[in-house]
Amino acid sequence: MASPRITVAMALGASLMVCTGCTGADDDSTVGLDCDRANEIHPSHVIIESEDDLAQLDGLRAIQGELQVDKTTFTDLDFLGCIEQVGNSLTIFGNDALTNVDGLAALQRVGGTFAFSENDAVTDLDGVRDLTEVSGNVIIQNNATMTGISGLSSLATIGSAINIRSNPVLEHIDGLRGLRSVGGQLAITQNPSLCLSSVNVVGEGITSPSTIPDNWSTRANNDDC
Repeated sequence: MASPRITVAMALGASLMVCTGCTGADDDSTVGLDCDRANEIHPSHVIIESEDDLAQLDGLRAIQGELQVDKTTFTDLDFLGCIEQVGNSLTIFGNDALTNVDGLAALQRVGGTFAFSENDAVTDLDGVRDLTEVSGNVIIQNNATMTGISGLSSLATIGSAINIRSNPVLEHIDGLRGLRSVGGQLAITQNPSLCLSSVNVVGEGITSPSTIPDNWSTRANNDDC
C-alpha cells in the first residue's frame, strides 16, 4: 500500500518546517518539472533505486523522513527538481553513471545528514545553490573523479560535523565559502589534491565556534597550493 500524502498546509511536526519563502515552483532550476502542483509532503522515507521508484516523487515538495538515491543508473537528479526540504537524512550513494546534480537546485534544508559518496562520475558538486542548513552531518567522501565542490554556496549552518575525505582528485572546496557555523567536528582529510589554501578560505569564514576545537583536522591534503 502506498504511503499517504500530507498537504503543505497541514501541520508537519517538529522535523520539518513549513517553507514560507519557497521559490522552487517558479524557478527555472526545477529542470522542466511542473512544480506548481508539487505541494505535498511524503510522511515517511523515500528510496530511489530504479526508474520504477520515481512515481513516489509525483506532487512532492518535501519529504518528512529520509531520502535515499542509491546505486542507480541515472545520469542526473532532475527528478528531484521540486524537492525543497528533507526532514531527515539525504543520502546519494554509489550512483556510477551520475554526472549532474542540478536536480538539487531547489533543495533548501536537510533535517538530518547530507551524504554524497561513491558517485564516481561526478566531476563537480555544483548546482546545490539554495541549501542553507543541514541539521546533521555533511559527508562528502570517496568520489573518484570529483575535482571541485562549487555548489553549496548558500550553506551557512551545519548542525553537527562536516567530513570531506578520500576524494583522490578533489582540488578545491570553494563553494563552501559561505559556511559560518559548524556544531561538531570539522574533518577535511586525505584529499591529496585538495589545495590547503581553499580549505583555509572556508575555515576563515566560520565564526561559530569562535575558536578552533582540538578535534578539528585538515591533514593529508595538498599543502603546496
